[in-house]
Amino acid sequence: MAGGKEQKETTIAQLAKNVQMQKLPDAEKPLIVMDHVSKSFKVGKNTIPVLKNISLRVFPGEFIIILGPSGSGKSTLLNVLLGLEMPSSGRVLLNNVDITKKKADQISKIRFKVFGIIFQKSDWIRSINVVQNVALPLAMNNVGRQERLSKAIQRLTEVGMVDHAQYEPTELSGGQQQKVSLARALVNDPPIIVADEPTGNLDTVSAEKVMNTFKDLNEKFQKTIMMVTHNIDYVRYASRTIYVRDGTIIDGGEQFKS
Repeated sequence: MAGGKEQKETTIAQLAKNVQMQKLPDAEKPLIVMDHVSKSFKVGKNTIPVLKNISLRVFPGEFIIILGPSGSGKSTLLNVLLGLEMPSSGRVLLNNVDITKKKADQISKIRFKVFGIIFQKSDWIRSINVVQNVALPLAMNNVGRQERLSKAIQRLTEVGMVDHAQYEPTELSGGQQQKVSLARALVNDPPIIVADEPTGNLDTVSAEKVMNTFKDLNEKFQKTIMMVTHNIDYVRYASRTIYVRDGTIIDGGEQFKS
């Protein structure tokens, strides 16, 4: 049993390593730098290391798949990158700004400008319709009503969901809801889309439609995408695959270490 598991992990790592990685100009400045980042959590009297000396650079226009087994540290890596968790050591730079030296409210403002975030399960305000849910992040940042609704319609058009603008989110299928989540993540036109298992609750057909939407955003609109997944089939969409196991990057990050 143990041998089979080891064989599966080796196969995934080899495949991740063999994916053709997009070559970017040496002069291109990274959007994200993770510099020797470690993260541990206190559980009772014990300290549990989750990330171990992670170094990584993310460049404009990349489509990065972060692949690895459950408990490998993938979601914690995203949370530290987003400033939702502070590293125990090391630093994280977003557009050359060290967020580990910023206060929570400052990080929140940076996060709003830099990232669009999509989670596995969509969360909605059920008392408002689709277009109002998409516009909500702008409302929370004091953007005027007409401007935010106009931008929400534009984003719904880009993901092919404008015909459902007046629906209630819960009237939509799972795949449609994830496309609306993507529109909401795009509403402020962030340079980076971060997705944590966005297809985890979807059937195969719906998941493929969502992945093709990500691909279009990357290729047509030059959005940088970072996506955590367990699904090895999605490696074909990526310009780079980062394989994470036991809190370390074992493939896909070496060329970009500080």
